Amino acid sequence: MFMELTIQKNTDGINWNDVKSLLQRTDMTTYDVELHKKAFENSAKVIFIYHGDILIGCGRLLSDFAYQSVIYDVAVDVDSQGKGIGKMIVKLLTEGEEDKNIILYATPGKEEFYHKFGFRPSKTGMCRFIDVESALEKGFID
Repeated sequence: MFMELTIQKNTDGINWNDVKSLLQRTDMTTYDVELHKKAFENSAKVIFIYHGDILIGCGRLLSDFAYQSVIYDVAVDVDSQGKGIGKMIVKLLTEGEEDKNIILYATPGKEEFYHKFGFRPSKTGMCRFIDVESALEKGFID
């Protein structure tokens, strides 16, 4: 079945409760709605994917606009996974970033998805999480 999708590349008119809900449904870390709003509004690139008026995917990229970028909050609604939406989000976020190193956190178990885009595990990556217990529980750190 063909899905008619709308791609939005800015934060105009975004319902931040929908963003938080999408992140929750995909088992991603969530914060207060205003923090999600601030995070996306302060990102270099944002992608929101809608099926009709329903938010089914999102992602964002931070950049120093020189040689480093970081991808965060790539999420696709469970019912819409496996239909190329995540691939679309990553392609749109990485488009024009070929001259930069790009770092991302992959949800444990989703690493193989990112291999398709040239991402590889980092042997020296280090993280300092706000909620260490949650990061341990979710498998982000040892």
